[in-house]
Amino acid sequence: MVCAAGAELMWSGLALKNWFWQGLFVLHFTSLVCFPAVFAQEMMLKAKVGDSVLLPCCYKLPSLYALFKYRVYWQTKNSEVAIAYSKGVQLKTDAKYENRTTMDLQNLTMSIFPVKLSDNDIYKCIVQELEDGAYKRACDVTVVLAVVADFSKPVISADVPKDACGSTEVMVNCSSHGGFPKPRVSGILNNMSVDWQTKPAASENSLYNVTAKLQLNLTEDIVLTCTIEYDDFKVSSNYSLKKLKECSSPRLLPQGAIIASSLVLICIFLVAIALLLKYFWCHDLVPRVPCTAVPIVLCGQGFFHRLFGSSRRG
Repeated sequence: MVCAAGAELMWSGLALKNWFWQGLFVLHFTSLVCFPAVFAQEMMLKAKVGDSVLLPCCYKLPSLYALFKYRVYWQTKNSEVAIAYSKGVQLKTDAKYENRTTMDLQNLTMSIFPVKLSDNDIYKCIVQELEDGAYKRACDVTVVLAVVADFSKPVISADVPKDACGSTEVMVNCSSHGGFPKPRVSGILNNMSVDWQTKPAASENSLYNVTAKLQLNLTEDIVLTCTIEYDDFKVSSNYSLKKLKECSSPRLLPQGAIIASSLVLICIFLVAIALLLKYFWCHDLVPRVPCTAVPIVLCGQGFFHRLFGSSRRG
């Protein structure tokens, strides 16, 4: 009997715990579904430059004519007013949103058109309801707007020297401009991944221009892909290069031609020396000797030939 009573009490305790946690879950779920206005929310949106974007609020007015009982503010994290209404009257907006924002007067959704890069910001929709002569917060929601600007189709070029041959190194360039956010450059070379040397140029709040370089040895035909990745988007181009021609070896002269050329040069040298010596001797520039004693070697004939058969000047 005691054991049976203990078991019954234990079962009752477990059942109570189970009902307790289920009750908490139901209460939490009901509060989120039935009373969402009292909970702050956050969401993320993306928009491209030049497009339009809708930023949803957290509250829906019972009718179009109820706006005079509310204050609605759409503002940035720095309190720049994108659009706002108070007692049914539109308030002054910040200059950069002027004539670019509208608001649905029932579901309070804000529209921005055209989207600019400067719209990349954190926005907050705050709704206040007039109750008993005072405004009380009905809800607020934070919307993170990420603005994307498309990059241009990459332009690929190669700096190939005019007389390049063999394994000459070639610099390949890939460039793209006018995009946001900061890009990542990737590539494929003959079905293998390659790393580009990247130099993006821009400040945090302006469009990016990117130039990437890749150094190659053209020892084979290649097909190259350059891809610009930014946020969840990408754009790419293909480029092909042919293998460089083989470098030709310098032409060597036959051994016989080298020997003959050497002999000719030696003969010319000896003749020049002989003529120079004859000039000196015959013009009293060296001790007097008969001019007929000066021989000149005629190359290739195997004998001495005397230039003068008689003595100098009588």
